[in-house]
Amino acid sequence: MTSADVTVMPRQRPLTIDEIHSVGRTLLAEFDSLCRSHDLRYDIVGGTLLGAVRHHGFIPWDDDVDVSMPRPDYERLLVLCLEGKASLPAKRSVVSLRDETFPRHYARYVSHAVLRDARYASDDDCPYFGLDIFPHDGVPADDIAFYHQVKHIERLRRILLLSTSRKGMSNRGKKVALAKDMVRPFLKLYGSYRIAKRLDAVCSQLPFETAEFVGGITGMYGLKERWAKADMLPQTSFEFEGLELLGYRNYDKYLSNIYGDYMQLPPEEERLPHPDDFYWDRSVCD
Repeated sequence: MTSADVTVMPRQRPLTIDEIHSVGRTLLAEFDSLCRSHDLRYDIVGGTLLGAVRHHGFIPWDDDVDVSMPRPDYERLLVLCLEGKASLPAKRSVVSLRDETFPRHYARYVSHAVLRDARYASDDDCPYFGLDIFPHDGVPADDIAFYHQVKHIERLRRILLLSTSRKGMSNRGKKVALAKDMVRPFLKLYGSYRIAKRLDAVCSQLPFETAEFVGGITGMYGLKERWAKADMLPQTSFEFEGLELLGYRNYDKYLSNIYGDYMQLPPEEERLPHPDDFYWDRSVCD
């Protein structure tokens, strides 16, 4: 099932931010339990870690739920799910590149009870609300080598996003939209899964366990996402909406590198949720 298959009942109201947070908290609690039961390492990252440190829970206006996993643990998780050994709760699944249920370079732990409005999703996108799971890989210690790897990944990410986008989708004007519309059919013919597999291969070139430096280079922050592995381990615990979740030992270095003065709230006009609308799937909930 993809976003292209999903339609939204016109009389349904979208979920409120509090309802989305409630679903997100449930998914985090389930994922934490899953990882602990199988001895898998994970870390809350991005806005989820920022929320834990600054708000002891969700950023009030943010609906993202993000975690990362060292590559070996990430791959073990996907194998457990593929082999049916993960014992996931009802109405849950992990969608990923491995079984061609999600054409991205990361995975997602989803609730089948909550659907994204198809108007806000690209073709072949996951139609469910979920928790994004980013693999962490070894990265070059050499600055120049790391720079070239990140730029290679960024190019592949843009190609992947274009391959799954819809006709006329661009926020950079009609000429750019037209140019994308001309290229998109060739990328779709090549296949988003093939592009995502290439991207995944570039990200995972250096083994996590033997690398001095590691990074979430599949994420959106690029050159800001490299740090010494010693800054990650051993992990520490964070309170998050009454849960005890795991994250980086040196969280201050991570958050400062990405957000700057992360304890300072942004101006009110910048406290905006993502544009997606989510709805209960009544066929699943009832």
